[in-house]
Amino acid sequence: MKSLLPFAAVLFAGLLGSAAGAPAAPDHAVAYRLSPQFDHGRLTALKVDIRFTADPDGETRLDLPDHWASEKDYWKTLRDLKIDGAVSVAEDGPQARIVKSRPNAPLHVTYRVVSGYDADPGFTGGNPFKTVVRPTWFEFHGESVFASPHGDDARPARFSWGAGFPKAWQKASDLEHGAMGRPMAVGDIIESITLGGADVTVQTRTVAGSVIRVAMRGAWKFNEAAFADLTVKIVGGQRGFWNDIHDPYLVTLIPVAGGSDTVTSIGGSGRTDAFALYATTNADGAALRYVVAHENIHTWIPRRIGSMPAEHEETDYWLSEGFTDFYAYRTLLRSGVWSLEDFTEELNRTLSAYSQSPVREAPNSVIVADFWNNQPTEKLPYQRGLFLAFLWDQRLRTMSHGALDFDDVLLAMRDQAMARPAGAPPLIATSILPGAYAAKGGGDLAPDIDRYVKKGGPILLPADLFAGCAVIDTATMPRFERGWDAQATTAAGNVITGLRDDTPAHAAGLRNGMKIVKREFGAPGDSRVEYGLRILIDGKEQVFKFMPVGKGVVTLQTVTLVPMDDAKRAACVKSMSGV
Repeated sequence: MKSLLPFAAVLFAGLLGSAAGAPAAPDHAVAYRLSPQFDHGRLTALKVDIRFTADPDGETRLDLPDHWASEKDYWKTLRDLKIDGAVSVAEDGPQARIVKSRPNAPLHVTYRVVSGYDADPGFTGGNPFKTVVRPTWFEFHGESVFASPHGDDARPARFSWGAGFPKAWQKASDLEHGAMGRPMAVGDIIESITLGGADVTVQTRTVAGSVIRVAMRGAWKFNEAAFADLTVKIVGGQRGFWNDIHDPYLVTLIPVAGGSDTVTSIGGSGRTDAFALYATTNADGAALRYVVAHENIHTWIPRRIGSMPAEHEETDYWLSEGFTDFYAYRTLLRSGVWSLEDFTEELNRTLSAYSQSPVREAPNSVIVADFWNNQPTEKLPYQRGLFLAFLWDQRLRTMSHGALDFDDVLLAMRDQAMARPAGAPPLIATSILPGAYAAKGGGDLAPDIDRYVKKGGPILLPADLFAGCAVIDTATMPRFERGWDAQATTAAGNVITGLRDDTPAHAAGLRNGMKIVKREFGAPGDSRVEYGLRILIDGKEQVFKFMPVGKGVVTLQTVTLVPMDDAKRAACVKSMSGV
């Protein structure tokens, strides 16, 4: 799953605008209002209303929604853009307008936003990052909807709901956090998530005085209240570790089409004070635990331990995504949401995927170039950063004789980044890390970063990483090979696509165009276990069996817990979670 981090700007105090009437914008604030547009009872568009004062020189550049993450050209979903208070308006490319007016003149921008999808979004190998406007519901990231005065991310802002939403509809947005005491800026408006509709439910909980809301739509296999409780337990545990945030928080969850007996998709997108989850409806609450933990950790990594580079932030995804995974693992085990078995099972799944990755030894430059183009490249920085965090944690514990671990490094980075004077240049997280690690006595990270990150050297976890609690075995085995293009097959509704005729699957009788009902047995990533697929052919089901052996060999590491009693288990939970 991918989770990108457009950063919130420095925050200034703002007030929540009234829901009734056009929002006024006294002083320097930018006022946003969102309203619905219906046609014969069906939601067809979202209406955006923005009021702010022009730049002092009378020339203001208005940035329209343009791009974020894997999506481009958001401006194509805008309709009927109008700017009142301007003397003239000129295009600066399709994604911007140059507005000339009297100096500091009041400007009023209005437009409609239509859906980026013709139907409910489905699983296509990525998260639905376009604006969703459906007849009975809507969901969007702020990047796809809200325009803003250029260069004014730190400018105070406020948000209000316009009239016209049906009373039965529930709505939830982190844009509402301004009314809950959190200062808002334009950057927060852009970096937001919003969900509303006829079948949306909102669960509200309180943790240490902070309001945490879980907004969901659709029908799920799990109880909504239980999922909200689970989310709060994860968020509360992580906040307890960092102990520096008590703001309101929002989690949204929407279904995406495409789930089956063989495919479950779960993804997410982290915000500063919220995160959005997307899942096929066959996902269960247990499967969502990791994604909730990962996305919530993005509140701190890298936002509060440093910044990402202004250009090609994919360069540093090994830190922002890999370290986030490391702390998702740790905090889930610390809080008791995960058992030791859950922890090792997830780690083994990642180790297996890494061993089979066709880009395992690709240099970091390949990640920068191809992150958005294929799934193995997308997963590689998550894997590398996770394994490096385990290595560096063990090294620091060893060198400090158990007095320090990786937690001390990340907390020191947090303190350094948060102490940066207002207006000072941002501190890049990957630049802070080596100094913070060396200051704790861990030594020089430069050789590891050069070897494993820049050049793509394979990473092996030490056999004694979890000494006394688990053993790590390293073995070579034939490369796992399904034989077909798994991503294309999923996108085709589990119809076999891209099957190669030189594979065991083809020799067993499988062919392109056959419909997969489910996997009967076998372990994805493990060529040592026979694979069995139930296939639908002419209305009848048939099971095909084969050994999923490909060309070449891979090095696979496996973590196995040692036998232990309850006392030993409690001790291992502490040591393996870094307590």
